[in-house]
Amino acid sequence: MNVSMVRATLDDLPDFALLAPYTLRWYQPGDEKHWVGIHVAADPYHTFTDETFIQEFGADRALLPTRQAYLCDGEGTPIGTTSAWFYTDEEGEEYGLVHWVAIQPAHQRQGLAKPLLALVCRRLHELDHTRAYLNTSTGRIPAINLYLQFGFVPKMRQDHESTLRAWRQVRERLTHPALDEFLRE
Repeated sequence: MNVSMVRATLDDLPDFALLAPYTLRWYQPGDEKHWVGIHVAADPYHTFTDETFIQEFGADRALLPTRQAYLCDGEGTPIGTTSAWFYTDEEGEEYGLVHWVAIQPAHQRQGLAKPLLALVCRRLHELDHTRAYLNTSTGRIPAINLYLQFGFVPKMRQDHESTLRAWRQVRERLTHPALDEFLRE
């Protein structure tokens, strides 16, 4: 099930060093293929095609060089990506959106998501967003754990009961004070 998380402020962001030989860079023409390939490899929950990229970013393609980040291996090949996007929630509140975080499986669990997430959150702050929003799935426990460590907390959706049910399922697999506090309210 999909869940949402928010970071109330983009002040005091943690900083994580990126280990060599990895590098971070922003979108370059032609990265559409890399974006699709990374997501196909990393995300079993969705189907990704060239059309997916166009649906997500086509109308705002000119923004990609300042908003879409790529994590590259030692040869400069993109192996991870996320975007510093924008979002208006169900109540009309505006957020900077951490959008479509993915790292190819062969490079996961090496501490690479932290510098990638830090980069995109800093970019959201530089682009005058004051808070951040993201969507994820209850099946992505390592990602949820990362987001919680990064200061994101669960966000209630309009369907309160299904939101609580989803976060209770996460709580069965992951211990964190922010989950306890959210479920107590």
